[in-house]
Amino acid sequence: MQQGQPGQPGQQGQQVKIGKYEFRIQDNESRSPDGKLYSRNFKIGGKYSDCVNVSIKYDKDERPISAKIPTLVYDEECSLTAPLIPLDRGEGTVTMIKTLLRYIHKQLPSITEFVFEDKSTIECGTEEEKYRKRHRKRGTYATPLVLYYFSIAFNGITWYEKHFKAYQQDEKMHESYKERVKELLTNESMKPDFNEFLRIAQPPTKYLEDLKTFYEKSSTYGEFFKSMPRDDRCQLVREWLPSFMEYYLQGVFKNTDWVIDVNKMDTSVQTTGITGGTKKKGRRQKQRRNRQYYCPEGRIRLSIESQQSFDDVYDTSSS
Repeated sequence: MQQGQPGQPGQQGQQVKIGKYEFRIQDNESRSPDGKLYSRNFKIGGKYSDCVNVSIKYDKDERPISAKIPTLVYDEECSLTAPLIPLDRGEGTVTMIKTLLRYIHKQLPSITEFVFEDKSTIECGTEEEKYRKRHRKRGTYATPLVLYYFSIAFNGITWYEKHFKAYQQDEKMHESYKERVKELLTNESMKPDFNEFLRIAQPPTKYLEDLKTFYEKSSTYGEFFKSMPRDDRCQLVREWLPSFMEYYLQGVFKNTDWVIDVNKMDTSVQTTGITGGTKKKGRRQKQRRNRQYYCPEGRIRLSIESQQSFDDVYDTSSS
């Protein structure tokens, strides 16, 4: 591993200030014994330095040919301004990721697409559960729930689709996935009777009474999910939602081989038009609320730190 001087690839890094946050970007090269460049690694962070990591693969002529994101985690110390100004879980995290991708694209204009695996989770533990497991390892949860399924159920899109207009690398599969999600959440014929729902979802018996109430007063799955009180959603769905979504999205969705295109990530994305809610409001307020992207309060963990070697990261058979 070669370390460069300021302004060149190396571990010293470059500090960048974006709005109220400040990050350090590090750029390291890997060369073969004969001096050939075969990979370049960029990472961004703050007091906690390994927040987002991007690996660039080079061909035999030392031209950058692909980019993959093996590490993508949230921590409030990902900004150098912490603890005075900790990194925000939403806007701050998006800012950090986009800052690194733009920086890499500026350094390597031919690199526009960044491939990643969506391992996002959300904390769905009750206060008691979180307290019982308060001494858990940093970055882990008391009761994690897969965020992409939760986000699809309540918004019609994943967190990465919302904030980066991400898409599955297989374009035909992605189109089928979008059509399936829209049909699942808005088509009344997709919602069977409650007994059939129980067979598919197999929720715990302790939630059956509440689920039946919300289920029977809704005409679509989208309305069913939206009718759940926001404070109760995590607890009501955390034990059955993954298997439920796998049942309906089989063959059109996988959490691997997703892409962020730096030239498209700032364009707007609309959530699927699902209606419903638990509070009565005026028509304009209700429409505005229904268009909002919903994610439960609590720490989002976007990914897990990869322990793979560079060669493993680029082994297409494992992605």
